[in-house]
Amino acid sequence: MSQRDRNICRWLEESDSDAEDQRDEPELPNEDCSDVEDVPLDHVIESECQSDSEIDVDELCENNDDGDVPVDDQSSDDDVPLARYRNYFGKNRFRWSSQPPVSRSRTLQHNIIHQPPGLKRNFRDVLNRNTKPSDIWQLFFIDDMLEEIVKYTNEKIIKIRPNYQNQTCVHDLDVMELKALIGMLYYTAIFKENHTHYTCWYSTDGTGREIYRCIMSKNRFEILLNCLRFDDASTRDERRSTDKAAPISQLFGKLIQNCKEVCSIGSYACIDEMLVVFRGRCGFKMYMPKKPNKYGLKIMCMTDARNGYLVDGYIYLGKDSDSQGLPDEYQRLNKPTQSVLRLIASIEGTHRNVTTDNWFTSVELMKILKQKQLTLVGTLKKNKREVPPQFLPSRHRDVGSSIFGFTSDATLVSYVPKQNKSVLVLSSMHHMPTIDPQKQKPEMITFYNSTKGGVDTLDQKCAIYSTSRRTQRWPMAVFYRMLDVSAANSYIISNMNQAQRKVPRLNFMKQLAKELIEPHLRRRVNQFGLQRDLQNAIRRVLKIDEEPRSFSAGSSDKLETRKTCSTCDPKKKRKTFHLCFQCKNPICVECSQKMCISCRDKL
Repeated sequence: MSQRDRNICRWLEESDSDAEDQRDEPELPNEDCSDVEDVPLDHVIESECQSDSEIDVDELCENNDDGDVPVDDQSSDDDVPLARYRNYFGKNRFRWSSQPPVSRSRTLQHNIIHQPPGLKRNFRDVLNRNTKPSDIWQLFFIDDMLEEIVKYTNEKIIKIRPNYQNQTCVHDLDVMELKALIGMLYYTAIFKENHTHYTCWYSTDGTGREIYRCIMSKNRFEILLNCLRFDDASTRDERRSTDKAAPISQLFGKLIQNCKEVCSIGSYACIDEMLVVFRGRCGFKMYMPKKPNKYGLKIMCMTDARNGYLVDGYIYLGKDSDSQGLPDEYQRLNKPTQSVLRLIASIEGTHRNVTTDNWFTSVELMKILKQKQLTLVGTLKKNKREVPPQFLPSRHRDVGSSIFGFTSDATLVSYVPKQNKSVLVLSSMHHMPTIDPQKQKPEMITFYNSTKGGVDTLDQKCAIYSTSRRTQRWPMAVFYRMLDVSAANSYIISNMNQAQRKVPRLNFMKQLAKELIEPHLRRRVNQFGLQRDLQNAIRRVLKIDEEPRSFSAGSSDKLETRKTCSTCDPKKKRKTFHLCFQCKNPICVECSQKMCISCRDKL
């Protein structure tokens, strides 16, 4: 055999041995790509993860036993195509696979919802052809809540009553008048006059509104707003030692409980904070610079992600208030995680999805929600230790590109909306690297955008028709927001009524306010000593005929007995001459010949 033939045989033997060595290398299955493992140090990229800034990724180590990416000593990760990575590792050695897990079912179990949305069984008979807005509203503000407000308000009225010489405006409050007061506040929301001083409403020069004078007097409205109370003042100091929101926490808790019992939300829930505007003195007032009003009381809310129905919430009272009512094993968790666990108590085990922003989202929360049979979708902060360096902003990544990391339970995507920027979204609901063909974005991004605005929708509804007024008492600020939320939830439920046509929200609010004030108006129209023009105004609002007057048979419009003119100033003491042929009120010669001044002005 020649030297050339011997060289060819030796080359063939070496190539066969290399092929056998490559076939003997074990491959990492997709199911084994989750959680934190003890990985050799040469697989971990040690670098400082900075959020929302450009990060230079360190060099990979030379010795790569798993055969991930062979690199030279002087080549950086930015020069290596990301598609060649088999695994990505975070700072705490949390491993993400570049390949999605194998799906063995068409629809995963955690995406199947068994509880239908809408009114719950005990309240379905409320919606029918004869349902009124006030019937739905009273599902949230039940009579027990109104009676408590009446009870504690009357205690305050009794205390201040000796300070008034005229006792006509400091009489006790009842449920009917309280509903009229709430209806009056809803009218201020409809007319956008909630920030107008109430003295302007009662002007008789044509600039005021007649409906306010019909409901109650100016002095009575002022007294009721000053005297409204929602708890027992004698035990308030004792309860404040454990509950900073003691003046209204009991009433607020009953409203939230009613929201849970009345309606069931859809498949997607949203958790976020709501800021109630308040600039007075309060121990737990918050400053949130990204909010339009910046100062106020923060309420943590969980709503339906589609329509904004409030299903749960609590008033944030400062540090360590998120863990109230949670078991002992949850006391050491992060504060945002405790807040979510406190809000999802009513939907545990329902296979719903919870959408959160980057303040709440974490791998820790995702694992706990999985145990409670819930999924999580939310943006993730870039400084989390589970985020690999390859997912951070980089000038070498193209605009519109995406990187996916998978575990057996969750998926992490890094999307580049613009140069040197990246958005991280964590999801335990999605498990495939699906791209939306229309928007050219990952499906996780489009799903998050469609479900992130549940609390913002509710906040917008409360801002459009707001009953809030300037006040120095923070319980009143919370009470105004409770009225706005109850009206918004009532409108959402009214749209579920198949027996009636959907009406605009403005018409719904008008009908609700009218139904709340109507019983009080029917009682007030016959009140002794009420001015005649005010009685006629109330009758016009109620759409009833004016009270007829009896005259002797055969008598003409001439008066047999002389009386004071009904339209002139009583101090002038002008004697009447005949009756107005239109309103039948006694008038004097100074008014007109056959018609009083008020009737003539109307014409």
